[in-house]
Amino acid sequence: MDRDALLAMVHRLGEEFRSRDMRTHLAPLRIYWLALRHGLVQDDAHALHLTLSEETVVEWFKLLRLPPYQKAYPVRPTGAPCPACGPRAAADGELTTERTFPGGRKVVCLSCRSAWLEVESVTRLGRGSDVPVPRR
Repeated sequence: MDRDALLAMVHRLGEEFRSRDMRTHLAPLRIYWLALRHGLVQDDAHALHLTLSEETVVEWFKLLRLPPYQKAYPVRPTGAPCPACGPRAAADGELTTERTFPGGRKVVCLSCRSAWLEVESVTRLGRGSDVPVPRR
């Protein structure tokens, strides 16, 4: 569908939601309209999948180790066993990557629900390089 035609339909639907007092549907529709209007919806289906919450924002702070959550998850070496279950969890396939992000991942033990981060070291050649950063 043409973007302008879709914008008109979204606007009309918003008017209908407002007239029927459908506030819980109106707020996400407004966000969709703004994203569509400003060219932030790129694919052919004009899809926008947005599920953000306070919990999601806090979890990203924890994953990226931003204050005041920089110590929420311990950082362990890549491939380390579960601190509670030991190597048995890895052997039984109980360790899973729950989330990845540039420079690392969050690992969870399915047996005991322990969670930790595995973070790539930063070097002078970039993340994950085997050439260490010189200490000053």
